[in-house]
Amino acid sequence: MSAVALPHDERLPQLATALDGATMAGVFDDVVRAHDVTVERCDIERVKYRPASHCRVAYRLHLRHRAGGPAFEQRVAARVGADSDRRATRAALRPLTPSAGGPALRLLPALQMLTWWWPNDAKLRAPAWLADAARRRAELLPGVLGALGGGRLIDHAVDVVQYVPEQRLTARVALQWHDGRAVRTQRVYAKASREPDGAAAHGLLAQLQASAAWREGRLCTPAALLWQPAAGLHWQTEAPGRAWLDLPAAQADALMPALGRQLAALHATPVATARAVTLAAMQARLIEVVATVGAALPASQRDLRRAAAALTRGLRHVEGAAPASLHGDLHPRNLLVDGDRLSIIDLDGLRRGPALLEIGSWIADGAYRALLAGTPPDAPHDGWRALLEAYAAAGGARFDAGALAWATAWGLLTQRAFRCVVNLKPGRFAIAPRLVTLAGAIAEGRMLDL
Repeated sequence: MSAVALPHDERLPQLATALDGATMAGVFDDVVRAHDVTVERCDIERVKYRPASHCRVAYRLHLRHRAGGPAFEQRVAARVGADSDRRATRAALRPLTPSAGGPALRLLPALQMLTWWWPNDAKLRAPAWLADAARRRAELLPGVLGALGGGRLIDHAVDVVQYVPEQRLTARVALQWHDGRAVRTQRVYAKASREPDGAAAHGLLAQLQASAAWREGRLCTPAALLWQPAAGLHWQTEAPGRAWLDLPAAQADALMPALGRQLAALHATPVATARAVTLAAMQARLIEVVATVGAALPASQRDLRRAAAALTRGLRHVEGAAPASLHGDLHPRNLLVDGDRLSIIDLDGLRRGPALLEIGSWIADGAYRALLAGTPPDAPHDGWRALLEAYAAAGGARFDAGALAWATAWGLLTQRAFRCVVNLKPGRFAIAPRLVTLAGAIAEGRMLDL
């Protein structure tokens, strides 16, 4: 990452170093040298930044033994902050597992950085379970095969597809087994999360699976297979297809009506959950976003205040709205397309709240991606209109243009601009000020033709 594209944070002066992969490759090479290992490359996979407080970084190291042999990978979860010494003392009291690269836990005082080396994690139990082949065979996979109809395990392979240290883990597991009649193969997913906890996430998926919309094919999601409390893992089937984001634009636009119908089915499917988007929660969220984004973008304070004021006035659009079942993190990576079949995945964020917010979030994502691509983010989009028509025809509400514009602005500020600041992906932080300005303009009704 370029230091030019990073915030200036007096409380975290080491931020630029921690987010420079080449520099950190040298730092980690010093750590693993005692284990006769060398670092060939260091990739930064994920960042969670809180201005003037701390930063969490997920690294993927490409290593090789100094004596030779094939290269291998090592994930390292780091927390940068002034309290790293205290956290290291407390963490060292826990039972730890040696990593493939050697260390289990390492404090880097010069960077005020505490590092956890996979499969060790400060909060999640699942990495240690999934990394242990004997434990997988003896304790995890027999239950999974039982949920799939039973049989004798022949072989399996585990691929970690997403790891957010201390927060969540998703692994794809390819299974091969004999069911008593023939050899079968199937891929399933193992997921762990802290918010919501794994049991709640599994229960939400099971509720959707038991719904009339799911049985009738109007709602397509993965099927819940098994909850394993000891490991904190919930298992589910694989949904077929490729991500919506990877589709040609014409194909994605043609699928907008199908998405509208599925969203109408999801929103109308009742689920029992304590997670709710209330007016009070939205007000608290806006306060959090303004504080976080404002600390990272001091030059955008005026635009941020204007946007927040307009969004606060627009809360009337959701006041008293009947709650719907919302995905909670709807974006083009969480939609899979297989021919004419559309599946919604990653439903761990399912909650009850105003349907308007989810529609606005989808439009905001489109405007955000247009801004990234250098095209006008406020241009009318026929695909959005097709989605809205199909959504209403399938039983969803019809929203007026003012409400949709406000909900789009809400998504731009509280999701897109906020994530550009806290995730610090290359190129994203640089557009955060423009997102703040755009959110304010749309919230005040000066842009976005719907």
